[in-house]
Amino acid sequence: MKTLHPVPVHFDTYDRLRALGAQLLDGARMALPDGTVIFRPDGGGNYAGVWLRDFCDMVEGLGDLVDPSLVIPIADLFFAAQLPDGTLPTRVMADGVADFREGPREAPLGGGPPTDNPQFMAKLLCAHAILTGDGQAFNDRLPALERAFDSLPTDRDGLIQIDANVPRSGYGFTDCVAKSGRELFSNLLLGEAVREVAETLRRFEYHDDAFGWYERSANLGEFAGQFYVPGWRMFMAARDDCKQIDLWGSAYACVTHFATGSQRDAVAGFFLDHYDECVWHGHVRHLPTGQYWDKLLAPIEPETYQNGGYWAVASGWVAQAIATLLPERAATMIADVVAEFEEHGVHEWIHPDNGRHVPGYVASIACLLSSVRPTSRKKLGQ
Repeated sequence: MKTLHPVPVHFDTYDRLRALGAQLLDGARMALPDGTVIFRPDGGGNYAGVWLRDFCDMVEGLGDLVDPSLVIPIADLFFAAQLPDGTLPTRVMADGVADFREGPREAPLGGGPPTDNPQFMAKLLCAHAILTGDGQAFNDRLPALERAFDSLPTDRDGLIQIDANVPRSGYGFTDCVAKSGRELFSNLLLGEAVREVAETLRRFEYHDDAFGWYERSANLGEFAGQFYVPGWRMFMAARDDCKQIDLWGSAYACVTHFATGSQRDAVAGFFLDHYDECVWHGHVRHLPTGQYWDKLLAPIEPETYQNGGYWAVASGWVAQAIATLLPERAATMIADVVAEFEEHGVHEWIHPDNGRHVPGYVASIACLLSSVRPTSRKKLGQ
């Protein structure tokens, strides 16, 4: 559950972002052969299906703009394809068929699904329950959700770990990266999702089930500290392969409060000191300028996509972290993102030398809206 304060933005800016988000949702909407309405990650048809993490981001950031009657049927598409061991697919394509690994069907990435699908399903169901007040739909799917969590590759401490001998995608927005060992972002999502499930169950007075999830949350302990490198003032992406500065993960550790107060201050200070090495037009690289992933699951050229492109998905998290030390700089960063959106459109990733790619990408604006709040409107007549 994102717990750092959202960055305040002028209510007019907030309204413009929501209006733009509504347009992107309309463009992303399509129907499967059986008539089930889904939302593609983008409105341009680059991604022909519904991805679990992208849809979760949409409901979290644009939830009141998504018809609530469509959410559970989409979630059930993933549960209908759940494997006997609990594994959930990562996407359901336009032909209605579920895929479990990232990458093209004819050349999927790694030896298994990314290590974040159960977390995003949990966050999706929690967001829907809070938005609609429908705790029953959430509770009815709890057994299937529990099986999904049990399918994650965890070690004896309950933390997600990727075996270097069986490479697979970790966090889905780094699905082309061959991280191994304990992986930061998937574990941040794990801690966040387990906590959200516990709190949602408590909210709807399913106290016995809530206790078990609270206990699971407590058993994870203060896991984030093992990824923190004091000399870097940042968190590493993974403990083994790709033991590198993780810009997105460091910011998200702050947002979710898995970073301590001193770690949060250090991360925010790093972003302020190295801002131009991390951010362009308010969009954020995965690694600082001049750094590229040590190992990849797909041949991604430097300064492109997940290996040097700039993304708005992480912009709000970085701005939230920066705002703890310098609110004015965070506000400027958000303004830069909005200016990019309004001048050039909303894209999946951009780059000063390598262009803008995948227009109409909904998660870019949905994640940003999750990290900001509108300032109070003036009273009518003033």
